[in-house]
Amino acid sequence: MQRRKDAEKRVYVVAKAVGQRVRGQLLEEAGENGRLALLLMDPKPEPDTADLLIMRFAFVLMGTEAHLFPSVLIDDWGSEVRGLALYAWVRENGNHFPRAEIFGFDQHGGSVQYFVRELELYAKLPAYVFPDRNTPLAEGKLLSAILLPDASVSAPTKIKRPSQLKRPFASARVTWWQVPTTLTQFDFSQLGKSQEDF
Repeated sequence: MQRRKDAEKRVYVVAKAVGQRVRGQLLEEAGENGRLALLLMDPKPEPDTADLLIMRFAFVLMGTEAHLFPSVLIDDWGSEVRGLALYAWVRENGNHFPRAEIFGFDQHGGSVQYFVRELELYAKLPAYVFPDRNTPLAEGKLLSAILLPDASVSAPTKIKRPSQLKRPFASARVTWWQVPTTLTQFDFSQLGKSQEDF
């Protein structure tokens, strides 16, 4: 119990929401739907690569369906979990440690704090794209699909999530597609009128 009391005395600096650098291009649907797809060229590019974007994955809050962009998690013993490891920790330990705390941000960039028990632990993670790490959270673009260039396909083909991609990609609330390497536009009507197949 002493560890928990010591942890409560700490001050946690919540600098930025967890983000993952990717190389890709955003494709936007024309018209009122305005859905977005990410043509993902490389999920783990080098920092000096062209066409870099930042992906952020939000947890969904129980009841309200609000999105939480995490920054740091504090477990029951006061240990910190930061970065992309935070998503794996919640998946593996969320049911066992419901009093763990997550510090982060709401969709408008306001600082928030929640217990893990307040998360929809089995919900897919809404995936947002940002042009860089400094773009305000409110300006993030919610993705509907991730497109993977593949020289072996001649037309967009819906697929299951590739097994080599780990959490948080593995839990993204998107549809997955293999597309020709020459693709410059995507026919969003293939996604359907809703996002039921997420």
